[in-house]
Amino acid sequence: MPARTYSSARERILDAAERLIVSRGVNQLTVEAVITEAGISKGGFFHHFATKDALLTAIVDRLTARVNDDAAKRAAQDPEPRGARLRAQIALTFDEDERETAAPRALLLAIIEAVSAQPALARHGSKLTAEAVARDAAEDIPVGRAIAIQFALDGFWLSQALGAMAFSEGQLRALRDALLALAQPEAGAGRRPARPRASKKGGPA
Repeated sequence: MPARTYSSARERILDAAERLIVSRGVNQLTVEAVITEAGISKGGFFHHFATKDALLTAIVDRLTARVNDDAAKRAAQDPEPRGARLRAQIALTFDEDERETAAPRALLLAIIEAVSAQPALARHGSKLTAEAVARDAAEDIPVGRAIAIQFALDGFWLSQALGAMAFSEGQLRALRDALLALAQPEAGAGRRPARPRASKKGGPA
């Protein structure tokens, strides 16, 4: 297999960190181990990442970008553009042959496991979820359903990380189909309700 060429030292560091996370776990990830794995100097590492938390955040962002790119390709085949990315996200989560396409399962589960011990990482994950819900609501997915779907997807991956998945493949397909049904747009669902007009006396019209 030909040696991989890296577009930047930053990508080289991220790849090395991902390999270490998969092989050793996030709790065993150290700056020294990443430096050795990537074959760079300590100065080279800190030029790109000020802290280990900054490195983990960058890994989450790159992982998210991979999933989003893969979801965008799948969404492009959806005849209904509204909510297409959400439906693609659901399919990528539950379709066994799709799960490894953009996000290696072991890496994703390791990151989820780390969130509980990394407050900064948890806050960043919450921000990404909020952005996804806002995106879906803007595409006429009722916001309550958009939130419920994100919770369901988070619950799926959390149960995977904990080894607590107690459902059969048939049951998971049923959940997938139910979530896809919820991810259908409703006309005007993304519009903000109009504020009541003030009467001449200053009260609602």
